[in-house]
Amino acid sequence: MENYKKRLIFSFIINILMLILFISTIIWEIVDINNNPNNIYKNFWGLFRYFTIDGNLLSCIFNFIIAFKQFQALRMQAESEVKEKIISHFLYIISLISAVDEIIIFIVVMIIFLPMSNSEMIEGFIGTYRASSVHITIPLLLTFRFLFLDKRKRQLKIYEKFFGGIPMCIYGIIMYILCIGKVFTSFDKKQGDGKIPYPFFDVYHQSWYFCFFIAIFIFIFGFGISFLFDFINKKCEKLIFPYDSSEVDINEEKNLLNDPLKLKETFQ
Repeated sequence: MENYKKRLIFSFIINILMLILFISTIIWEIVDINNNPNNIYKNFWGLFRYFTIDGNLLSCIFNFIIAFKQFQALRMQAESEVKEKIISHFLYIISLISAVDEIIIFIVVMIIFLPMSNSEMIEGFIGTYRASSVHITIPLLLTFRFLFLDKRKRQLKIYEKFFGGIPMCIYGIIMYILCIGKVFTSFDKKQGDGKIPYPFFDVYHQSWYFCFFIAIFIFIFGFGISFLFDFINKKCEKLIFPYDSSEVDINEEKNLLNDPLKLKETFQ
């Protein structure tokens, strides 16, 4: 079996597993919301206050699209048709966005939240099937798939390399607007409604410069990870199931034909 087909099958399995994990987690959370008055989300709409859910939901949508294209490719016979389905610029970009969202969730939970948490909060982050799925398993699966299995059709333009950070920045802007407008009044129930999902959004009970610093950090962190992931993907894409050396990127081929000097060097 050719390596590009092995990549396709392995990537497809990861995408299907991600969809199963996320959908089962959401169903479980909805059931728990209805049966447990102490559920952190309180109601169905409360799920969407958290970037963990929003980021995973966006990844779920994008990975459904990718999995659908992969399923179409698996049913094709012609090699050229298969490659056209699984190697597209659009699919690479939404895969980048998905992977960046997930690794941000993983890093924030592991490096920021867990060290600050007590044993009960730690269990809430990683101690259950639902928590570990959206905080650990899905992020690691999609990060692995993007870095080692996704292949770009062409080099991203500079502005495209930052697309992965856009969802987190949009989420941050919306949350700050809601908190400044007092739709959510406090992270602490004793001071307000307790509906602010993360303490750094609590603009009325913290110094303005701390909130400003966190906002800037959110932008830099999200865009920086996106740029870094695109760079690492280029370095890692040949480590597992490498493409045949005979496979030439379409754009590289066009560039070669348009550059007489490079073309001459190639045949010397």
